Amino acid sequence: MTTIERVESRTGHDDEIAVTIVDTDVHPLPVSTDVLKSYAAPEWVDKIWPTGNAVTPVPHFYDTPDSYKTMSLRLDAAPPGGGFAGSDPEFAAKQLLLDAGVSIATLEPMCDAQLPQAEHALKSAYNDWLADVWLETNNGHGRWRGSISVSAQTPEQAAREVERWAGHPYMAQVLMTPQTRGIPFGNPHFDPLYEAAARNGLPVATHLMGQTPFELIPLYPVGNPAHWHDFFASWPLLYVSHLMSLVFDGAFDRHPDLRVVFVEGGFTWAMPVMSRMDRIWEARRGDLPHVRRRPSDYVREHVRFTTQPLEDVDSVRFREYLELMDLGDNLMFSTDYPHWSYDSPAYAINRFPADQRERIMRGNATALYGLPATVKALPGER
Repeated sequence: MTTIERVESRTGHDDEIAVTIVDTDVHPLPVSTDVLKSYAAPEWVDKIWPTGNAVTPVPHFYDTPDSYKTMSLRLDAAPPGGGFAGSDPEFAAKQLLLDAGVSIATLEPMCDAQLPQAEHALKSAYNDWLADVWLETNNGHGRWRGSISVSAQTPEQAAREVERWAGHPYMAQVLMTPQTRGIPFGNPHFDPLYEAAARNGLPVATHLMGQTPFELIPLYPVGNPAHWHDFFASWPLLYVSHLMSLVFDGAFDRHPDLRVVFVEGGFTWAMPVMSRMDRIWEARRGDLPHVRRRPSDYVREHVRFTTQPLEDVDSVRFREYLELMDLGDNLMFSTDYPHWSYDSPAYAINRFPADQRERIMRGNATALYGLPATVKALPGER
């Protein structure tokens, strides 16, 4: 009997409830670096902690008030028994699943390193930890879904890591950082990874890793960001570049089953970028014979965006803009729990047009990840 089967056999959750909200961006943390070390290959333990070739599981780049205490995390999300927010699966389930009403949540650990082999070793350790602690031992309700963390620096090893976890019933996607040292996502460099992910029916998600050493923070044409605020606000610019590369460099033609998810970069920038790509393609399509369709058609078929952070503007005008964008099939709700920038489901749902709410809050993620229509209820959940 597997670990998952043992967990499922002893769960006391008998009542089924309908899946109504899927959260596509939740960040778990190990209780401590020592816990994470226990999952690492022995030959790497003393090499990647704490020499600077990898980073601890606590974000360091945030310079928000009291950052040395909160490290971008919600103060009220700290577990009662101590530790960092996001380090206790049971308390996270209470806050996110029970109190906030999330039916299923996709977990995205934030980890990266400077050296390629160190990053691969680090992310492999995170995958073992995530599967053991969150997806098996503390997942009797089956409502946590995981991400297979891989290194964008080593696509062949990333592909093997995808194969290692592709059969796990609760691993829902592949996760890599967009800090790719100048290699855009459409480059054939990533083909081994994309081929493995597409063949196994796993979307490839990307999420900026904010705790990277400073030299890995994306360098903009005007130089390094001076503050975390610059870095966070300009995040979508990095995604724009990768999105254009995926289309114009032919990644979706080479991998027709590939699906890409841009996480926590917002989405209001997507429509003007798609429009501009269409205009360029129509005027210069002879230069891009491999791009057989309008760029916006590729985006609508192959790309999904998560909603957080939502723009803080007048709700009526915001809904009107979303109707104009007509991206209801491409948006997936996310909270960013347990970070301070958290968007609660109750806040978010009223900001979407009425005819798009069900798709954004549940339907699109359910279709992309192949999620069930019902899940086991938590004690006290109706």
